[in-house]
Amino acid sequence: MAEKLTTKFLDSDGSGKITLYANKLSNGRNFYGKFERNTINTNTLIARIQKRKAGTNELSLQQTAGFLKEEILEALSRGESVNVLDLGTMYPSIQGRYNGKTFDPGEKQLFTAKFTPSQIANSALSKVSIKEISVADTSPLITSVINLLTGKADGILSKGKSVHLDGERLKIDGEKGGVFLCPLNENKEPVQDENTWIPCPIITRNAGKNLEFFLPDELESGAEFRILVRTYYLKKDELTKTAREGLSETVTIA
Repeated sequence: MAEKLTTKFLDSDGSGKITLYANKLSNGRNFYGKFERNTINTNTLIARIQKRKAGTNELSLQQTAGFLKEEILEALSRGESVNVLDLGTMYPSIQGRYNGKTFDPGEKQLFTAKFTPSQIANSALSKVSIKEISVADTSPLITSVINLLTGKADGILSKGKSVHLDGERLKIDGEKGGVFLCPLNENKEPVQDENTWIPCPIITRNAGKNLEFFLPDELESGAEFRILVRTYYLKKDELTKTAREGLSETVTIA
């Protein structure tokens, strides 16, 4: 008796959700967007084919898809690039550092697979509609800045002394995470050039709802800054790929 496969037909309305994330250091509060992914598998594609093309043999489609997968993987293992059904090209790429003689991929393997979509694949996206746009802000939120020398939250900080921050999502992690003093431009907005930022490396308390750190001794009295918290922390033992940043209101050095 022939094997019978049963797959479930799933469809969508051709629309998706865009979530906007704030770029904290941009002028005019700019955002970058991410489109919500709705990933389907081969079984779903086959079920859709059967709905459109009555009488299509499901088992044959499953076998053909399996054969294509095997041959694509075989081609990649030979270092070949593959045009995948005219949808784009999958190709081997190098990852790691190059010291002039050898590649050093570190703990990762030397090669990684990449994919470049074709024009017809990109053109298909012109049919997608947007059903919802929302703004999500998972960046650190600084709600108060306290000078621990004076005990006041009046925006006046003492150089060389400790500062306490209250807020949300303040825990710092990641190699490039930290607390920085951002100087202001003529419009009283933080300067985006990171070379001008002053790091505050001595952090004595590092928690989600509060941070404590020491200001450098060499700060100029009367200088104005905004405190920037940069973190890659997502949850225990997990970091984000991109930095999350939060800014305080303007503070003045006493």
